[in-house]
Amino acid sequence: MASDAVEVPAETTTEAGASTVAARTGAALPTLSRAERRVGRALLADYPSAGLASAARLAERAEVSPPTVLRFAQSLGYEGFTDLQVALRAELTARSNGPITRLPRAPAADSLLDRLLQQAQAQNQRAVETLAQLPVSAVETAVALLSDTSRPLYLHGGRFSHLLAEHLGAHLEQLRPGVRAIADPTGRDLGAMIELTRRDVVVLFDYHRYQRSAADFAARVHRAGGTVLLITDDLACPVAPEAEVVLAASSTVGTTYQSMAAGFLLTELLIPLVMDALGEPARTRMALWEDQRSAELLG
Repeated sequence: MASDAVEVPAETTTEAGASTVAARTGAALPTLSRAERRVGRALLADYPSAGLASAARLAERAEVSPPTVLRFAQSLGYEGFTDLQVALRAELTARSNGPITRLPRAPAADSLLDRLLQQAQAQNQRAVETLAQLPVSAVETAVALLSDTSRPLYLHGGRFSHLLAEHLGAHLEQLRPGVRAIADPTGRDLGAMIELTRRDVVVLFDYHRYQRSAADFAARVHRAGGTVLLITDDLACPVAPEAEVVLAASSTVGTTYQSMAAGFLLTELLIPLVMDALGEPARTRMALWEDQRSAELLG
């Protein structure tokens, strides 16, 4: 499937098997010293730019000493800060590469069914691995936001990830009021953007290759005082540092296009959690919804 990325984030990759610096940082935060955690948070707050400056500059941002930045890099498994920067530059190179650069030179010799099943198994395993590493607090906060009927809920995605936004929105509007998909925030949906308030929650989907429009959308939400829940494939997503809640899950393993399969799985797994949080009002609304649609349903 084609596609448009904090305490303990999902393990994320730029290529099969290669953990991003953001993923390593998020996973390591609970085990780092207090000073090293300051470095990690400073890095994630302006990722990846903060890590591409000098060690002295990052130390200044984190209000720690330069040797602490070196210890931080080593705690993540890098030989030093220079090694960490090499990894960051590799991420940027991978991020800028479109699907055409990942086309295989020749198809595999296996049958089409064998190839399909092998890829399905690999993507399924990858999705489960990343979902298992979602921070408990992030999942709990996401469900609380999605089920808070006192707060209007908007959903928006990029060129391909808008499919995820529409998918989740179509289910949520059966469970709670105040759900709206935003397809064109600078055009026909501009009215909704102008009317954003601090009570609003925006579920923003942004998948590699990441779009400037997603960052612009998040900035507009924050200017209004609203809350951004980001669903992405990688914490290297430029919007991640700006979101109040981030759910990152990937199922990409050696495919030409970034896969959104884990994203679809995540959205479907969130739906019953939201239903349970809403309780009886959600079941009543669903029953009314089904009653109104009964005339058009054939089975």
